[in-house]
Amino acid sequence: MGPEPAPLSRRTPAFLLDQLVVILLVVPPAVAVGVPFEDVVLPGDTRQAIFLVLMGVAFVYHFLLEWLTGLTVGKRLLGLRVVADDGTPLGVRGSLLRNALRLIDGLLYWGVAVAIILLRGDGKRLGDVVGRTLVVRDG
Repeated sequence: MGPEPAPLSRRTPAFLLDQLVVILLVVPPAVAVGVPFEDVVLPGDTRQAIFLVLMGVAFVYHFLLEWLTGLTVGKRLLGLRVVADDGTPLGVRGSLLRNALRLIDGLLYWGVAVAIILLRGDGKRLGDVVGRTLVVRDG
């Protein structure tokens, strides 16, 4: 039997903290270089561009941190870690696949991921299934 998955009730606040980190990595610098804040939040071309930048930064943030450490800021603060299915450290392939599938898992405000986690019953969203990864309690 492999490692036990972390509960969704613990993964959710970790995810929200990571979303905040990504927003802070993108929005304040954009405003600092002269992008009006209204253009960042109101519908239009600028908001679409910021959204694409947010997606790219989120992918790189999760991919690199999970591959190199198994942790993101949110996971660290909530005592979670991403591992391979067998409990060993996450490899580059697992992290790449896990995070590439965020595009699908994130649909419907992450409703797809939550539905898959609840329906499967093993704590895995689509990215975890394809990447052969699991979010577990750290320590």
